[in-house]
Amino acid sequence: MRVTSIQVTGPSAPGALQSLAARLRGLRSRAGRTGRGPAPEGARVKAALDMHELGVKLYRQRMRREHPQASTSEINAMVRAWLAEPPQNGSLRLPSRERDRGIR
Repeated sequence: MRVTSIQVTGPSAPGALQSLAARLRGLRSRAGRTGRGPAPEGARVKAALDMHELGVKLYRQRMRREHPQASTSEINAMVRAWLAEPPQNGSLRLPSRERDRGIR
């Protein structure tokens, strides 16, 4: 249900608005959420963003290990360049999955 605009006029306007708000809250609560956490879509997006953040941290750590003489700004530049680099061969490929499936 999508409500784009509501117009309430007359002497019972405050009561009608409260009634409508209560009705919408009831619809929202029955919309499949249990109230125990974020919606499944939100949880998936959060998990993807957390994984991205972890990947960036791991790459930064690797660059520090491989280039111990590099300054923080140089490491940051390497990370930015890595993030901006397009995927090789125009697609994302995971070598570990290719080995498991016998793809080469």
